Amino acid sequence: MKLLLTLGSSLLMLVMGMASAQSEQTPEQQLRAALAQLAPDLPITSITESVLPGIYELVSEAQVYYLSPDGRFMLEGSIVDLQEKVNISEQRRGGLQLSLIDEVPEDQMIVFNNEDSNADRWITVFTDTDCGYCQKLHQEIAAITQADIRVRYLMFPRAGMNSASARELQSVWCSDDQQAAMTTAKSGGKVKPATCENPIQSHVSLATQVGLRGTPLIYLDDGTKIPGYRPASELIRLINSSEPLALK
Repeated sequence: MKLLLTLGSSLLMLVMGMASAQSEQTPEQQLRAALAQLAPDLPITSITESVLPGIYELVSEAQVYYLSPDGRFMLEGSIVDLQEKVNISEQRRGGLQLSLIDEVPEDQMIVFNNEDSNADRWITVFTDTDCGYCQKLHQEIAAITQADIRVRYLMFPRAGMNSASARELQSVWCSDDQQAAMTTAKSGGKVKPATCENPIQSHVSLATQVGLRGTPLIYLDDGTKIPGYRPASELIRLINSSEPLALK
């Protein structure tokens, strides 16, 4: 009987100790532990409280999700502040993705600029040479640069790295005049074939991280993400009515 009481007491102390250890964990630690069991392959950048009571924000690389307090349920979607007319989730995603883009130096992009100005505002565009709406946007590039806005191209061959468009983008990058070659390619002209070291694969990897689903994909320097074509006049208006996002 004494042995049974001793074993029972030890077991009770063990359970109480485990419960105490769990209660000492922060909600973030508890959620990380739950996700380690439920979704072990999910990269976790951060877990914080969201603006919704009882719901937690999960940042996984450059994507934003929402978690129930026990980590069992994960939501993919947007939280919209109806009073302020703001998509909080899109703002958050845009800032995260812009931070990744900001890690790419401009000498690893193809940049169009008004040489007569020191433009401090910019848009970044994932582009392909044979994409119809990419070509349409490029036809308006002079209007954008004349508004003192730099256009920074990241290359994304939609048909893959072994495609004709990937080879054309490589030739554009390796040209003596990248801007002229890009304009030629997007006008349906022939660019002289060339090979050299290039950042196309790194641009494709970045596109995957930000969740690109088609080109053009446009980022304004305030963190706004615009999938698809927008007229130059609208892009200029959006830039001029905003402030650039402070990334550092």
